[in-house]
Amino acid sequence: MCRPLLLLPLVALGLAGCARQASGLPPGVEIEDLPESEAWDVSFRTSADGARQMEVHAPYLARYVRDSAYVYLGPAPSGGAGTPVTVRRFDAGGAEQGTVRAPEVWLYESEGRVVAQGGARATVPEGEGASVQAQQLTLAGGRVEAQGEARAEVQGTGGASVQAARLALEGGRIDASGGVRASVQSGGGAQIQAPRLVVQPGGSFVASGGATVQIQGRANATVRARTIRGAGGRYTAEGGVRVETVDGKTLTAGRVIWDEAAGRFSAPGAFAFDGATARVRGVGLSATADLSRYSMRQVTGEIEVSE
Repeated sequence: MCRPLLLLPLVALGLAGCARQASGLPPGVEIEDLPESEAWDVSFRTSADGARQMEVHAPYLARYVRDSAYVYLGPAPSGGAGTPVTVRRFDAGGAEQGTVRAPEVWLYESEGRVVAQGGARATVPEGEGASVQAQQLTLAGGRVEAQGEARAEVQGTGGASVQAARLALEGGRIDASGGVRASVQSGGGAQIQAPRLVVQPGGSFVASGGATVQIQGRANATVRARTIRGAGGRYTAEGGVRVETVDGKTLTAGRVIWDEAAGRFSAPGAFAFDGATARVRGVGLSATADLSRYSMRQVTGEIEVSE
């Protein structure tokens, strides 16, 4: 068995490992299926112009030269899960871009791309810290793309937690799609479900494709609409909006705004309100958080109040 040095100061991953011989191949295995070199219990780093690029720790390494050269990192072929692969990444100036941990990792040298698979996790030092977990992660520069039970966490006062079938994290911005479920902390907080969600640094968001947002804080109401935007405690819902309070009151309109600081809902256009003792149709509603008290600019047809 051949083992590499523990520290290899290389510009590219041209590791000198143990080359497999072509003789004695199993039936059906071609020479091009074999790695150019391989090594066990590897620990090395790469650098360019004196700046760190990568630090790698893995149970096994195999280097392939195909249309594009790449390095495979993972468990030893002899079997056994072993310890996870760990890859620390650095930008062109030597500043840390984050860490990747996964059972298997592929390093594409010329593209500067990292692909991790099998319960992969990446951490990035954005803001107060962020992390992404998924069945597969692809990292290139400062962008992390995830698919397969993906989850992203951004820390801090404007933080968010997002789960989706697919998502991308870059510069603190999360773009998620496919069965999105999320929690944002800014402006009193909100629980979100939507086909697509974009969360910006600081916690502002746009949920689209038919969204449901449970507003926390003073409102404690659920809002459903085609698109819902939230920023700093102000939420704007547009397209078939329906607001439901915990005690069963409903407000429907084309556009509804919730202002956490003011503690009021407003519907600037036509609206319909239904409560236990009242049924109102009008234009220009302003209402308290629980829709128990309200005023309007114009009544368009009916007011029904029962004692």
